[in-house]
Amino acid sequence: MLKQEPVITKYQDIPCCPDLKTSSTCDVLDFRRHLIFPTSVRTEQGQIVQVEVILHTRFSRCPGPLALGDLVYSTTLLPGEKVRLATTDRRSRFSFDSESKLSYRSEQISEDQYRLRSLRAFMADENVTDRGSDNYSEQGKWDFHGDASGSIGFLSASASTNARGSHSASSTRDYLREHRAHAQMADNLSVEATRKAHSLSIGEVSSRTHAEGESEDHFEASSREFSNPNRCHAVTFLFYRLNKTETIKFELVSIERRVLDPVTPMPVPANPFRPVGGVAAVPQEVPATSPKRLEIQEAAITSEVRLRSLASVSSNPQQVANLRAAAFGQVLVGTAASPVGFQQPISDDLRAKALAEVDAQLVRQGLIEKPGGEVSRRLQTEINYERETSIPTAGVIVKSCMDDCGICEPEVVEREKLELERLALENKLLARKIELLEKSQEYRCCPADESEPTG
Repeated sequence: MLKQEPVITKYQDIPCCPDLKTSSTCDVLDFRRHLIFPTSVRTEQGQIVQVEVILHTRFSRCPGPLALGDLVYSTTLLPGEKVRLATTDRRSRFSFDSESKLSYRSEQISEDQYRLRSLRAFMADENVTDRGSDNYSEQGKWDFHGDASGSIGFLSASASTNARGSHSASSTRDYLREHRAHAQMADNLSVEATRKAHSLSIGEVSSRTHAEGESEDHFEASSREFSNPNRCHAVTFLFYRLNKTETIKFELVSIERRVLDPVTPMPVPANPFRPVGGVAAVPQEVPATSPKRLEIQEAAITSEVRLRSLASVSSNPQQVANLRAAAFGQVLVGTAASPVGFQQPISDDLRAKALAEVDAQLVRQGLIEKPGGEVSRRLQTEINYERETSIPTAGVIVKSCMDDCGICEPEVVEREKLELERLALENKLLARKIELLEKSQEYRCCPADESEPTG
């Protein structure tokens, strides 16, 4: 088989203005809730065969066009007045390290990423492990750093949650209704948190001069000057926030069923727990001749070793199986004593009977269409919802309007009209002079004919 030659694009063939697609990219968040169904099926040892019902729900977010947001700031300038305005938001945060004498602006996530992160955090706050106590914490400030350890966090470690206790088809239906209500609440709270965290402030500033030396404060260099060039009318500047519309969908994707076997290892979450304590490290360069080089390197290595030790997950299948069983409260006597590989798993006949019993319950409650089938459309119509909303962006649009009421006397207005008429007459006079110069013999581009008399 002949090897195909790679296609090489010449540098001059790259367009200066490439064509860009305008199709939006949708973000998807999947969540799984695990419920335990006890059945009447028993093993040869008299153990209850339990079936795990997994509720797979999905949040999809598709951005739309820009929309006009709320009024952020307005100012009215009198004739001839000037003002300097500066914008302050979360991107204007400034950090200064007095030890290294370095100043920097930390990387921060966008509004879209912040919206998804807060939505995922509020969804993970659902109290399905212990219904006897409330576990809720309101956060008005979230992590904006763009590094891997700071932007992921613990709440994104796993999208699956285990519900403690025994369930039936009727309790599962009630649980789905409550889960939908919680999803709507998380959706609304995430939008509110995004708008709160991305607040924008516009105000007047004055220029100032810094003498050379150490200073830990900064001046907003992004300030701009606005002025009113009119003589008789005031001008009002209106600053509007630009929002980005989005369509959010919540849907029940599937209801999965599987038999729980205490001797069968289950998969572990893909992302282990990484407790960073809300601290995100910023990379720092150290000079090779610095006397603190070894001390800084030792502290960095120690921190990395501790983080890896906390994030490590045991690869022993027996420990994984015990942890999985303990999460559902079904640790059996003698299971931990017998190594994995020497126990008999549940037979296929018992598995089929247990699944058939659970499917029959789900069909009676209208959760699935038929035994072994998918989610019923009636249930999806009840659980699914779709809505449109908007989140703020970093953009600001400025509109200006001139006041109809003048502050000048009639004589001043008449003088302005006469001034305009004078300027118009001067323009006509200048145009006439240019016309006469073009007809003048000495300003022609070609010399005069020698046969023509000059005097």
